[in-house]
Amino acid sequence: MLLRKIPILNAQNEGYIDYNWLYIISKQLYHKITLYDTEYALLLHDKGYRSKDEKLKKFKLFNFCLLFDNQKMDEKGIYISKGDNIQLVISGYDKVINAILQGLILNNEFNINNILFKVTNINNDSKVRFNKINIYKAITPIVESKWNDKIEYLNPYQIEYYNALKQNLKRKYEIIYNEPYFGELKIMIENILKVKKKTFNIKKGYVQGYGKFEILVQANKKMQQVAYYCGLGEKSSLGAGFLKYITGGE
Repeated sequence: MLLRKIPILNAQNEGYIDYNWLYIISKQLYHKITLYDTEYALLLHDKGYRSKDEKLKKFKLFNFCLLFDNQKMDEKGIYISKGDNIQLVISGYDKVINAILQGLILNNEFNINNILFKVTNINNDSKVRFNKINIYKAITPIVESKWNDKIEYLNPYQIEYYNALKQNLKRKYEIIYNEPYFGELKIMIENILKVKKKTFNIKKGYVQGYGKFEILVQANKKMQQVAYYCGLGEKSSLGAGFLKYITGGE
């Protein structure tokens, strides 16, 4: 029901990828879904999967991230040489991931800042042993916000940030498993000194989050899977909140 796949992207020419690549990839993933099933793509984009509480929050139930190898990174961006391989990790609800992969069969190209990439293979994720306590690394910014006449982004120095993360996970859990979550749920940043603020551009404006830290999640196995595969916090379908598994116990 939840899974992670890793398309390998091979660069057909050289150039720089801007550090602000999240929205660019998100748009192209939707395009792949549209190629496979236009009706489902529109449904996912406009309505999504709705939470079962009174808020009826909309979720897309997928997450993604680009992973680079030894590419040079400087003030211009991430330098890609012709022939370089990078990983596009796509993660989440199996119906969404299947639609993306089906679209990749129909069109295996990505254009990122005028660099043409072609998918040459699709790898499986490494096996993850989900435990009661897992530690993950936030590879992309984890985003939470509230509405107070305008959007106010929360930060990891506010208890509201952690409460919002928990509520977000519980809503995703109930959509996926069709049952509410009543188990233990604890979220804690391992070293608050490592927290870094990060903004990224979207179609209209920007999104603000925090990342590059390790975060502890204490919950049952099914909830751990929701966090890992669907991402932590808001804007998961824009690539925010992508987690890398570090270790686990108990």
